[in-house]
Amino acid sequence: MAEGDRSHAYRTSCALFTGRSHAGSGMPCQDYVAARSQNGFACVALADGAGSKKHSEHGSRTVVKAVTRLLLDRFDELWTMAETNPSQPTNEILQHCLQALERQAIGLRCDMAELASTLLFVAHSKGRYLAGHLGDGCILHQQEDGQIMVLSHPENGEFANTTFFVTDSTASSRLRLYRGQCGEGAGFVLMSDGTAESLYRRLDKTPATAAVRQILSWSRTKEPAQMREVLSDNLELAFAKKTTDDCSIGVLSM
Repeated sequence: MAEGDRSHAYRTSCALFTGRSHAGSGMPCQDYVAARSQNGFACVALADGAGSKKHSEHGSRTVVKAVTRLLLDRFDELWTMAETNPSQPTNEILQHCLQALERQAIGLRCDMAELASTLLFVAHSKGRYLAGHLGDGCILHQQEDGQIMVLSHPENGEFANTTFFVTDSTASSRLRLYRGQCGEGAGFVLMSDGTAESLYRRLDKTPATAAVRQILSWSRTKEPAQMREVLSDNLELAFAKKTTDDCSIGVLSM
């Protein structure tokens, strides 16, 4: 189940929907998305489990929960680290996720590779943000002046339907970190590759600006329960019509 909450000026919301390819075969949704906000801090994280792996729905949940906890506990330290030595926070984030996956694999009595998933996150505190992205999916950013930009593009493997995962041996070189500053009027939208079929134009690598702007406007004006319902409805009635894959989305606005 997706999680979301609201604190102070932050608005966070999440939703996911099981794609036709999984619903038709009785498979669970392999996407997971969650948000946390408290004490002047907010983050949203999303992961898309590898379709070919038996337990990837557990993997996506595990890495999302692990990274949101880490960011809550150590945001200031990681943000500062990212300026002087980007490889250090990258490695610490991955190691934290891999340790959580190792515990999960022991519990499930499976190989850790069976928990493979992508990872996307954005955390914000005191006018600063730290974002990370490994695999496909996409992160969009609304700047304070209202402009919508792609913060992080999808990364696919040799073929369009392949990508990279937290459990890969090359993960440390694939996890991209973004560090910056933004305040009131800014926002972020994270999505799995299923949702990206509607909100990211692969042909020219640009965002679906009007739709993204509308989502962020809803985030700032609707109550949390209403926002979750709106996101869920759009995933089911619009976005899921353009793909057979699972769809998930996470929104953080200020």
